[in-house]
Formats: sequence, C-alpha cells, structure tokens
Amino acid sequence: MSSDVQVSVSSEVFAHVESRFNHFRTVIHPSARVAAIYAIDKEIDEQIKAVDAAKLLLRSLLARRNALAPISVLPPEILARVFHFLVFEDPACSREQNLGWIRATHVCRFWRQVALNDSSLWATISGISAKTELISEMWARSRNVPLDIDIHLDGASGLQVLHMFPPHLSHTRELRLHGPSMLHSGSVWGIYSREAPALEHFELRVPVRSPISFWYLGGTTLFKGQAPRLRTFSLSQVLIPWSLIPRGQLTHLKIVLIKEASTTDIPSCGDLNQLIDLLVNCPGLEILALERCLPSQLAQFPHGQTIHLPRLSRLSLGGSSSRITNLMKMLRLPSSTKLHLRCISEYTSAHNDHLLLPVVSAQLQGSAPVEFKYLSITLGCMWEPLVVTASTSVPASRIRQFQGFEDGMDDDDNEFVLSFDRLPELGHRTDLFEGVCKMLPISNLEFLSLCASGSLNWVELFKPCTKLTTLQVIGPGTSSLVRALTAPKVANARRSWNWKKRRDRRDNTPAQPAGNTAAHAHMRIFPKLKLLSLKGLDFSEKEQPSGILFDVVDKVLRQRKAPRKAPLRMLRIDNCAISARRAKALQRLVQEFHWDGKEVFDEHEDVNDYLLNWEAFTFDSGTDSSLGSDAELNLGWD
Repeated sequence: MSSDVQVSVSSEVFAHVESRFNHFRTVIHPSARVAAIYAIDKEIDEQIKAVDAAKLLLRSLLARRNALAPISVLPPEILARVFHFLVFEDPACSREQNLGWIRATHVCRFWRQVALNDSSLWATISGISAKTELISEMWARSRNVPLDIDIHLDGASGLQVLHMFPPHLSHTRELRLHGPSMLHSGSVWGIYSREAPALEHFELRVPVRSPISFWYLGGTTLFKGQAPRLRTFSLSQVLIPWSLIPRGQLTHLKIVLIKEASTTDIPSCGDLNQLIDLLVNCPGLEILALERCLPSQLAQFPHGQTIHLPRLSRLSLGGSSSRITNLMKMLRLPSSTKLHLRCISEYTSAHNDHLLLPVVSAQLQGSAPVEFKYLSITLGCMWEPLVVTASTSVPASRIRQFQGFEDGMDDDDNEFVLSFDRLPELGHRTDLFEGVCKMLPISNLEFLSLCASGSLNWVELFKPCTKLTTLQVIGPGTSSLVRALTAPKVANARRSWNWKKRRDRRDNTPAQPAGNTAAHAHMRIFPKLKLLSLKGLDFSEKEQPSGILFDVVDKVLRQRKAPRKAPLRMLRIDNCAISARRAKALQRLVQEFHWDGKEVFDEHEDVNDYLLNWEAFTFDSGTDSSLGSDAELNLGWD
C-alpha cells in the first residue's frame, strides 16, 4: 500500500468520525447519547477489523514476495545449517548489547520458524550471566538437546543463573564456568552434587585472588559418581580432594593453582596416595597438567610405585623441583610425550635441581629417541628464570617472526619446555644450564635462539650443531658466540712485522702470540649458517684478542662470502648500539639485510646506559613462573 493511499484512507476515516461527532454533540437526551456512543463503538470495531484485514493482506503480500527471493528456495534443513555457522561466528550471549545470531530470526517468518523448529540452535549458550532472561528463554527453546554452556558468572546475576541451571544438568554436554567467587560456591557445589549422565567436558575457572575450597564439604565423588561420559576435567584456583575427581574415562585432566602450597598446608597439597590412585585409574589420559598442586609428600620420594600412562601425549608439571622430579620417577610415558616442566628451584642440602636432569634424559632417550631441530634458551640475570624450549621441527611461524613478522610463538609447538625459577646463585645457574644443554639431543639442530645477559662457553656447548642454519642471539652475554663464528686462528703463528699497519683492515685481526695453543677457543662453528639475527649488542664493544665486535661481524661476513664458502643469506639487526655508517657497511656483505633503522649511537659514544636499559626490559618483561599469570591459567584445551 503506497503512502498516498494510506494518507487518503486516513483522511476519509477522520472526516467521517468528525462529522458523526458534530452531529451527536447537539443531542442532549441521555438515551440518545448512549445510542450515539454505541454507534461510534460499532464503527470503531468495523474500522479496526478493516485495519486488521489490511495488515493481514499486507503480511500475505510480503510473505508471497519473500517466497520469490532466491534464498527462500533453500530447504529448511540447509537454512538451519547456515544458522549453525552463524551461531559459531556470533554467539547470542557473548556481548552485553548484542543478540548475536538471533537477529537472523527477525528477518522474516520463514527464517524465524526454521530457527524455532531446530532446538540445537539454542543449545550453545555463552557469554555473561547478566542476560538471565535470554539464557532462560534459550534453555526453554533448546528443549532436551545436549547443551554446550560457557558462562562468565557475575555477582547476583550469576547466582540466579546457577539456581536455574541444575534441572538442565542432565542433558548438558559441555559446561564451562568462569569467574565464580565464594559467593557462588554453594551453588557450584549444588551442581557438583547432581548426576551428569551426558556431561563430557567440565571446566571451572576461579579468579586468581579468590580461590574456592571444597575441601571440607561432604561427598565421595563429584556428580554422585554418575558422569560416565566425562572426558575432560579442568579446575583453576579450586581446592578439592583428589578422591572427589571422577576417574576411569578421563582423557584430559588439568588442575592449576596460582601458588604452590607449603608443606604445612595439607588440604591444599592433598594426599599423595589419592593422587596415585587417581592416575592409576585413568590409564586413558592423553593430556595431564598439574600446576603448583602436587602433594607436599612428593618432596621425599616415598616408594617406587609405577604409574603407566601409555596414551599420554602431553605432560605439564609445575612446582618445586623435588616434587616434579619424584613424580617423574613414578611415571612411565611414551617417548613421544611432550614435556612442559616449570620448576621452582630447590638448591638445598636435601635436594639439588640437577637430580631432575637424568630423569628427563631417560624420558627423551626412550624407545624412540627424539632429535631436536629448534632450541630456544633464555638465561637472564640473578633470580630470573632459566627457560629452555625445544622442538623436533622448525615451525613456519618462527621463521616468519625471525624475518620480521609479528606472529606470536606458541609454546604448544614445542615438544619440550623446561624452566627453573628462583635460581639462587650464578654458579648454580651456570652449572644447571650447561647440564641441560648437554642432556638435550641437539646434534641435528637447525634453529638456535639464545638470550643471555652473561657469557658462557657457548662454543663448547654448541660445537656439535654442525647443521645449524638459523641463529638468533639476544643480549650482551651472547657476543662471545658471535665472535666464535670467525674462522679458527693458526696456533703458534708468528706476529707479523707489519702488524701495526694491518690491524686497521677489517678482514684481519692480530695473530696469537707465539706459544699460544688455544686455537680451539676460536674454532669456527655453524658452517651451514644462512640466517643471523643480532639483538641488544654493542657493536663498539672491545674484547681482546678479538677486537671490536663490529670488526668481528664484518670479518664473519667476509670470510663466509669467500669462494667455496657458505655465505650468509640474511642479517638482521635490532635494538643494537650501531651507527648508520656501520650498518650500511654490513649491508653490502649480505643478500638480505634487515635493520630497525635506529641509529642510536656513533661508535665513539658511550652506550652502556642504553644497553643496560634494554637488557632490563628484555629480561624483566618475562613471566615469573612461580607466581603464574592469566595466560598460564588459560584452561582451554590445546
């Protein structure tokens, strides 16, 4: 109906009503007035019926028009499938002021009816608990199909949702609750104490500063022992006896605490025998993560019981090194199991961190020994973590990041992660680091990333890595490794008469004094090196007998560019104390050159303050593995 027609009809109706009103306004007798009102009401009813008929006609016309649209040709089953993709892309409860995919039901009656007829569309409920009315309506529309719930509980609205939820637990397939506090603990326990015959995945993540304890509540097993389909079970900041955790069919078990309990805090540590019983009765475990929750009894190895986990693909342990060491001694795992071990150092008379190394070595040298191709080492200042990560492959993301892309490096790519936090003294740190490097199978290494503040005997540690093609060094402690890239000097060589004249040439350095047989200290390593990245170095640094670091790097590039040699293909320089003149000089010696363009200092300027500030930023920005972080507490299964 056009707008002109609508205006015309409205004008006629208004004029007709007004004439009737003027006529009956002159009538004074009450009976006549009642009759007039009755007549007007009758006329109103007739006009309403006419309007309703017009609306019905309009809806009919619109429905017929929509039916001719190409998308209306789709069968309801196909359109419902499209809606399922939309549910995945834009969940209904994910944001405060957004209905998400439900907006599609407002397009036309056909779309709405298709959505209402498919109960599974309403079974995915995620977002914040403040939308209590929407969540309640979605539960009603989902009927009895399996529910997938992922809700962030928020104050009183969270309590209301938890109170409404128990009747739906019987057909809930996945349940993830985030952010509950002690305010919600009673309602959460009400869920724990009900049967969950359809539940496959359960996750409860509590804020770091407000852990929940179910230690003193009754019960023998969660969900009354009636959760036969439960496969993944995950808790963060929740204190609960090991005996209450369902077992038997579990494939994923993850328990995370932000702080390791002391030996006197028995409820938080739990009973070792209960943990052993749990693991023994879960032989199908594929992922096991126990972060800072290991029982304190593990500090002293109690007995030699063996726990077989033949299907375990990933083991993540965090806590005191003695507890991790003794649990590792009890476990029998496939050699392909990924190990992520985050230790808190215990360099005491009762335990030495080195005791863990032979246990890990035995695991790596199992029936199918591994050979790492990627190795990353971070060795910061005193009391900062020692972090070693390794992988049997070099993921493309690392190569892209090496070349300047901003892709993150995911720990999940690594088969091996070992860190020690709270290392007490430099000598212990150095000995432990050297022990870790000698333990690892790295003869086939292709990519090495090294971040260090103090210098070590890098050549001796990495001399076997003859297949290395990519090297990334970060921090002033790595400059000695860069110096070792030059060709070896000839032992017992005589000093040249014309040495003073030749010392200014970049491709020559002073020869060793007669009688010096320490040529192996300058042995050339990494003969297949193609990509070199330098970060946080001082190119004016002087270190005898090598000389200025810039001259050393210049010599490295020239030597490897010589005929019948393996030239470097790419050189990358970031956050280094180097002048533009020197950077351009190096650029001419490689095929690809990447420099951040920061001409921070000339070679004659003092660069100590700059490098100290950059070094502090590099090592202090790491995560304290003993205290954890929100990132570490992410309980999404990898």
